[in-house]
Amino acid sequence: MKSFKKLIAGFLCLSIILLCGCTTDKKGTKKFHGYEFPAAVYDGISVEDCYLYSGEYVEDASFESCENVVALKVKNTSLVDIQLIRLKVTTDAKEMMFEISTLLAGETVVVLEKSKQTIEEKEKILSIDYENRIFFDRDISLKEDVFMLQVNQKTINIKNISQTEIESDIYVYYKKKDADGNYFGGITFRTKAEGLKPDEIKQLPAANFDPDNSEVLFVDYAK
Repeated sequence: MKSFKKLIAGFLCLSIILLCGCTTDKKGTKKFHGYEFPAAVYDGISVEDCYLYSGEYVEDASFESCENVVALKVKNTSLVDIQLIRLKVTTDAKEMMFEISTLLAGETVVVLEKSKQTIEEKEKILSIDYENRIFFDRDISLKEDVFMLQVNQKTINIKNISQTEIESDIYVYYKKKDADGNYFGGITFRTKAEGLKPDEIKQLPAANFDPDNSEVLFVDYAK
């Protein structure tokens, strides 16, 4: 009877592996639809994982429910901040595209396939490549010597703490985060202040901002 129970348990484990299309070895690497992860795509870019995601679809800012969309977990292992990178996953049946904006050095993001594609049970991943990669051509930071930020539910307050009036538009960029602390979504959101006088405070609309799962990345304006 015990042998029969062990046999049933073995079949169940095998069934789970076949359904998700993934296996894990003792070295910590994982195969998902025939492709081994982590995978170095290019110097400084590593795809740490690939899996099917169900939940809110963030890439088009709709936050609509989606099921079994292919997701990549991508890490910027370089010392340089990336402004934009596009990745292409090629299988034996199709191509899938992933677009990431604002991936800071050392950070990790979970990005969802651009057109909500899934991957079929017997489909094999053949390659993962990048189509283009753009680095920031300027310093990006919170500019804490110029601005003070206060984040709230769906709003961000910004104060000019310098002694100089800023007449140009000021943009505050932010991303969503997941429960593991990774950026969630290739999309980067932004909100705008139309100039700030010294000591002036403005409340900016940020419909997708939640202090519990969002992070301000940088502030930018034309000097």
